Amino acid sequence: MTSQMTDQSLLPGPPAGTAAPGAPGARRCKQPGCGSELPAAAGRGAPRLFCSPACSRKWHNDHRPAAEQQAAAGPGPAAGPLAALHQLLTDAASLVAGAAAELATADPGRVTAALAAADAARRQAQAETAVALARAAQAAQDAEAAAAAVREARDDTLAALEAADTARADADAADARAQASRDEAGAQIAGIRREAGTALAAARDEATAARADRDAALAAAEQARHHADTEIGRARQAEADARAENDHVRADAARERDAQAAACAAQLHAVQALADTWRARAEHAEQQLDLERDHQRRLAAQPAASGPGGASPGPAAPAATRPAAARATTRAGGGSRP
Repeated sequence: MTSQMTDQSLLPGPPAGTAAPGAPGARRCKQPGCGSELPAAAGRGAPRLFCSPACSRKWHNDHRPAAEQQAAAGPGPAAGPLAALHQLLTDAASLVAGAAAELATADPGRVTAALAAADAARRQAQAETAVALARAAQAAQDAEAAAAAVREARDDTLAALEAADTARADADAADARAQASRDEAGAQIAGIRREAGTALAAARDEATAARADRDAALAAAEQARHHADTEIGRARQAEADARAENDHVRADAARERDAQAAACAAQLHAVQALADTWRARAEHAEQQLDLERDHQRRLAAQPAASGPGGASPGPAAPAATRPAAARATTRAGGGSRP
């Protein structure tokens, strides 16, 4: 892009503020073939280069294809640098021609500036030429590498074809060996089939004999099973009888145990009742004895009193009460005696 802008900026033509050849002191349109006089610039700002927008558009359209062709030819490996070199040389020639034309009609300062611009364009063209040459050399090297790769690919293809021929020959030999193996295998299969037929007939005979033996063994097993079922039924009946007898014996033992337990409980109850009775009698006797003692103490504590005959009736009272207490004790004990 920098080179294109430089090329476009250095295209030939009368610079701003100068007059075209043949009309000194007047500014003309930059578009070749127009020659219209440009009006003077009013105030500040850059001076006009074209008399109308149409001339400006035509001038830019005329100078645009070179840059577009250069950009379009850029992707090629070797055509891009050569096309750019050609364009630069063409631009340099046009610049030199423009500089020579201006040299004849322009002042020394303008000529010096144009020559400096042309020299700069030349140096830039030389630099870009060196770059283009380097790119061309690189493209040549790439082309040589591609050619070497093509030669190697061709050699690899020839080697692959030779290997394919060898493999085809090996495959043919393998097919022949396989055919021989198939023939031999067919013969072996026929012999094996004959042997298998003989073995099959013998196996069928053996299977028939084994079937007869199996039927006989099944009949014997059925008879043994029937006998075993009979014995098992008898054993089960004996077991049931034994269980019934055992249950009967257990029931009798339980009844006897219950009866003995009831008798023991009754005896124990009777003994307890008798013990309670004697305990009650002893407690009653002890109570009567305590009453008798209390009565004796009360009688002994009473003061001596004289009776109508001058005798004291105190000591005779306890003796009279003793037979009554003894009789009460005897009646109380006789009612609970068993």
